Amino acid sequence: MLKSKTFVKKTRSGGVMKIVREHYLRDDIWCGSEVCAECKQESAVLQRDACIESNLCTYPHYLIPDTNVVLHQIDVLEDPVIRNVIILQTVLQEVRHRSAPVYKRLKDIIHEKEKHFYTFTNEHHRDTFIEREPGESANDRNDRAIRVATKWYSQHLKTSESDAEGLKVVLLTNDQGNTQKAEESSLLVYADIIVHRLLAVAIAADSTYPDLMDKHKQSALANNLNYRHKMSQYAQRASVAFHTQLFFKSRGILNEAGYVLFVRKNAIIVLIPKFGLEGTVFFDTKDKAAPNLVFDEEGPTLKVEQHNFCIFDKVKVTISLDASNIQHQKIRMALIDPVIPGVSVPAPDVEPQAKKPKLDR
Repeated sequence: MLKSKTFVKKTRSGGVMKIVREHYLRDDIWCGSEVCAECKQESAVLQRDACIESNLCTYPHYLIPDTNVVLHQIDVLEDPVIRNVIILQTVLQEVRHRSAPVYKRLKDIIHEKEKHFYTFTNEHHRDTFIEREPGESANDRNDRAIRVATKWYSQHLKTSESDAEGLKVVLLTNDQGNTQKAEESSLLVYADIIVHRLLAVAIAADSTYPDLMDKHKQSALANNLNYRHKMSQYAQRASVAFHTQLFFKSRGILNEAGYVLFVRKNAIIVLIPKFGLEGTVFFDTKDKAAPNLVFDEEGPTLKVEQHNFCIFDKVKVTISLDASNIQHQKIRMALIDPVIPGVSVPAPDVEPQAKKPKLDR
């Protein structure tokens, strides 16, 4: 089965290049399990009796870790007691891009026959490959691909021989959104930080208390950890926004060069390399008459009056702090160049900053 995607890319010289990407999907990729009679595999990697001494998972099971679990718990995965683990192609590629040392250690584990680690090529399997949806980030797409592959394994093993009865597939993740969506799909999923502790107990590297082995109390603990993690992320974003506002508060209106990162139906997202700042230039503000806007999703391009905006176009914008609402101060950007009548604003008069006096040594 062949899937192809065609899109147009603008070159540095201003030309247009058509790119066609082909993706081949197959239906003869093995699952790697000894209990499977459907896959015509010569030698299986995953054992029939996949049991690890654990009070949490007393039944036979295969483990599918997501990318963060592999990156942060590689020491635990290297222990001899951890066996029968499915490494998805999606996870392997992400680990390769994010950490070369961890990728090498993971490849070494996969090559150890005693560990029974199996690499499943989910990105080329007809039933597990997914395409990125409009507006979906690459990370969310990969998380969804991991969930789809986990669900496929669960259903695939259920349709195998009767020996597979009781064999389950467990997804390990520390992402709250991924956890919630996996639970909605009736997948077995455990939080990364809890799994790390339980795996350490399983290999006699740590001790724990009885409450941690109770699944109801463990669920409440995992929910509390996920909540605190989410709140810390909110605090981090608020801190970045606060200090950004402090930086521009005393600088008035600045005139800076930038580049178009994204094109929207009524705005462009601009990156200012000097400050590492991203901002939005809106063209349909309430205090001005809306210009003629034509958005082309295939480009993507946005035509404002007679000017076309494309990704990576160079522009000039003003940067200022809007303090009209003291509780919701925002960084505002307005277009200077290219000059579009009724849309662009005049360049502000920027006074040269006085040089700081040198300190006497």
